[in-house]
Amino acid sequence: MTTNNPQHDSRSDQKVKTMMNRMITAVLFAWCSSMCVADEQETLYPDDPAPFMGDWVGKWTVGEDKQPDIAAQVIGRGNDVFEIVLQRALYRRAPVFATVTGRVDGDALRFDDGYFYGEIRGDAFTGGRRDDKDSAFALHPHTQASPTLGAPPPPEAIVLFDGAGFDAWERFPRGASWEILEGGILQAHPDVGYIITQRSFGDCRLHLEFRTPYLPEARDQSRANSGLFLQHYFEVQILDSYGLPGYWNDCGAIYQISAPYVNMCLPPLQWQTFDIDFRAARYDDAGNLVENPRMTVLHNGVAVQKNHEMPHGTSFDARKPPVNPPDQPMPIRLQAHKNRVQFRNIWIVDTSDGDS
Repeated sequence: MTTNNPQHDSRSDQKVKTMMNRMITAVLFAWCSSMCVADEQETLYPDDPAPFMGDWVGKWTVGEDKQPDIAAQVIGRGNDVFEIVLQRALYRRAPVFATVTGRVDGDALRFDDGYFYGEIRGDAFTGGRRDDKDSAFALHPHTQASPTLGAPPPPEAIVLFDGAGFDAWERFPRGASWEILEGGILQAHPDVGYIITQRSFGDCRLHLEFRTPYLPEARDQSRANSGLFLQHYFEVQILDSYGLPGYWNDCGAIYQISAPYVNMCLPPLQWQTFDIDFRAARYDDAGNLVENPRMTVLHNGVAVQKNHEMPHGTSFDARKPPVNPPDQPMPIRLQAHKNRVQFRNIWIVDTSDGDS
């Protein structure tokens, strides 16, 4: 004999409603989260970035007969404001004529600091300076590209990332991971500090490709910060330092040890390369340090560090009391530093000869 219990039925209905509400909430949260991530991704890596940003090269058309070359790097600063670095040549330790601020005016970018003035409209960058010759210049867009972009790994190389997965890496901290995007791109997760290789290395030759997001309102070390650590302790800085002088904490620097010889950092969103030769420290048979580690760094094909000695570790390790460098192979680390920097085509050749 079956007895109906209205109170029991009411409780069952309430449980079903609660479960349905939780499911709907979870679906909505997942949908909102995916939309927010998509919006953030479009903001960081837009298909159509600021039309004025980037490299420009040209000539003085009036006023400079002996050294007619002129170039400019246009840097986004947010809120329709751009910084324009006028200089003699790009990607050299060349004289800077002026650093001026420009503002968007309709479909043009204009600047005038009382001496230098100019306008960018479409692919035309014209201007001049108010001197006794009424000097004038005309520039056009220029794209600098690394000669090692897309370099295939040699037969003896160990592929660390080719878009297929995380097989060569461990996740740190446990349970979290970076993201693999369409096109075989590895994107740093801002809440995960590092990923580290499962294998350890001493002497090595490493190729890595990266690009930085467009963060026009960010400043200094918050502008797409990341880093590549050799033998765990020795960092080559990754940063959007496009257009800057190039200091010990800018892109291509051995962090806190050596500024890049020249700032080879390309504009954000553009793929760049590091090609690094690393030589680990040497010890004698008694365990005494006889040679500090050294590193050569090619940034976009140009030597920005050449066989540079590293007397101590970098980053926070540099603040600790002096300790000897590692006497054994250690993992490679990639750093997120709260930024979604992207990577691809990472490979390494173990060049150890057994005497380290």
